[in-house]
Amino acid sequence: MDGSHTSISSRSPAIHKAPPEIIIAIIEILLSSSKTLPLGRKYQDLVRFTHVSSQLRNIAITTPSLWTGIEITDRPASFELAKACLQRSGSQKLDINICLVVRIGARLPGILALVDYVAVRTRRLVLSLGLRKESQWRQIQDAFRPFGSPSLDHLELKFWYDDDVLMPDETPELPVPTQVPNLRSLVLTGVFPAFRSAGFDQLRNLVLSSSTYAGWPFAQLWEVLSQCRLLETLELITIPGPTASMVDNTIIPREPSRQYLPNLRLLVVKGYRPTFLSQLLLNLDAPELEEVEVGFVWDVLEFPFNWSNFSIPRPFNSVRLLSVSLQQALPHFLYAQLAQFLPRIFPNIGELSLSRNGWPVLEMFSSLMNGESDGSSSSPRWTELRGLSVADSDEQCCDGKCMERLQGVRTFLKARSGKGLPRLKWAQVISCWPVESKFGFDSTVEGIREMLDEDDGLGFLFTRDALQPCHNTYSELESTND
Repeated sequence: MDGSHTSISSRSPAIHKAPPEIIIAIIEILLSSSKTLPLGRKYQDLVRFTHVSSQLRNIAITTPSLWTGIEITDRPASFELAKACLQRSGSQKLDINICLVVRIGARLPGILALVDYVAVRTRRLVLSLGLRKESQWRQIQDAFRPFGSPSLDHLELKFWYDDDVLMPDETPELPVPTQVPNLRSLVLTGVFPAFRSAGFDQLRNLVLSSSTYAGWPFAQLWEVLSQCRLLETLELITIPGPTASMVDNTIIPREPSRQYLPNLRLLVVKGYRPTFLSQLLLNLDAPELEEVEVGFVWDVLEFPFNWSNFSIPRPFNSVRLLSVSLQQALPHFLYAQLAQFLPRIFPNIGELSLSRNGWPVLEMFSSLMNGESDGSSSSPRWTELRGLSVADSDEQCCDGKCMERLQGVRTFLKARSGKGLPRLKWAQVISCWPVESKFGFDSTVEGIREMLDEDDGLGFLFTRDALQPCHNTYSELESTND
């Protein structure tokens, strides 16, 4: 023990003999590992490091690149640390993340003044605020009208409102800064961008998320997209109310112009009605689109929607990954229509994911391939399909649906085999634990595995949260349980 202690003690000063650049590299590793820490805790390891010795403290404090992250929260200490970071960062570009919910009224003017003061060297700005009064929202609008930042690459604004600020079905407009020539990513939650005369021809990533019951008006969205020709990712998310009928009824122009987005790779649309989703897909020209994730709501008060009524002038032949989820279960006839619509507009899918009430589409696919549809001669093929993921949210008792999903996978694979279609390489089923004890589980699993191209291609994840990724194969779980 004594010998070991002496050996460690004799080596402990070695770090003081290391060149400053090596010490700085060590500190940077510490900072990179702090990305998973809660907001406001980014520098806790660095602060501890500066307490080791005066030499290390001097190296850390006099290296501006180590202090470029400004994080401000409701914790009072975060304000003092932010001040120190500003002083030590020199002329380095800044990453600013501000999240305030408590007593925001007295702090808001100072926060907005700070954002404006460091705008000239801000690289990334995330501003999350809980607003209590309408006057606070007006202050934000006034602050962003003249805002400019030549180095800003990522702008993220998130706002939460009390009822005194907005009605539950409102989504206000915010003037998006015009003097941001290098802006590549824009993320807005609870606010709609008023682009007006701004040119955003360099924007690559656009995320519009509404925390109210209102979705983005189609006409306004089209105006926004017309100014974002270089988009690579587009995410449109709105959170529906307790009932689907509370989702805002979007107005679709009779003949909307087609939007050409030549670089779009990822499209996410969640929380909208089928009318909005179908019009978006039918009027979007994105020849390089690779991944689509859709999740829509069905309003029982809406006029009967028919997916089959839409002619598809140009399918998305480049899409390889498709994810479909539904806020609530659909009537049987709508699942049948959806099963015909999806292969027509996305004919070359390589991987299909069905979750949150989306899995019954599998049954319709099987019926169509077996010629059991309601008089329709069209049959979905998806000859490129190689992977399938099926999941749902069984928070308590699933009433046997877990086994129905598993059987649906087998029926789907059997229908494909009957049509001579290529085998899938893998299938993933995310389900609740009781499925293992259901009658016919083992034979169903074996039947699925026989129809897959890989022996270990069937994966399971047993969880109540059916939307988590699965990485365990059935064979691996068997060996674990032995």
